Amino acid sequence: MIKSKIMQTIILIIVFMIFSCIDLNTNLPPFIITTPVCSVSNSSNNLIYADISFAFFNKSGKNIESITVSFMLFDFKTEKNPFIGSNLFELTKIITILPNESKDIILSLDKFITIVPLEPYLIDFFYVLKIKYTDGSIWQDRFGLYVI
Repeated sequence: MIKSKIMQTIILIIVFMIFSCIDLNTNLPPFIITTPVCSVSNSSNNLIYADISFAFFNKSGKNIESITVSFMLFDFKTEKNPFIGSNLFELTKIITILPNESKDIILSLDKFITIVPLEPYLIDFFYVLKIKYTDGSIWQDRFGLYVI
């Protein structure tokens, strides 16, 4: 009986600790984003071999000055890491996006690849890691809570 009360108390404490760390309303993403797509052999905008593109809508009331995204890439056929070293990337795009404005964002992968891919990479665990605003404020998703 005493062991069951102690166990219930421990579980209750753990539940309260978990919910006290979660902020459900104040850190909602200030954007809408489409699913990212990888393309190969794109010759526009100095992107020669591979890129990732997605549409981004700024639903905040602030001007954006840069966006940092985090993602992993995998080989299309083997679904394994196609790179020497890590396949986890964090890329920053310096771009101005006004409030209620949508822009297509293209991120070049050319400086990371050593072999030209025949097929687009698979993208996994893609999320907006950080948004910097022109007023100096920053929105962050450090843990990938809003992963696509």
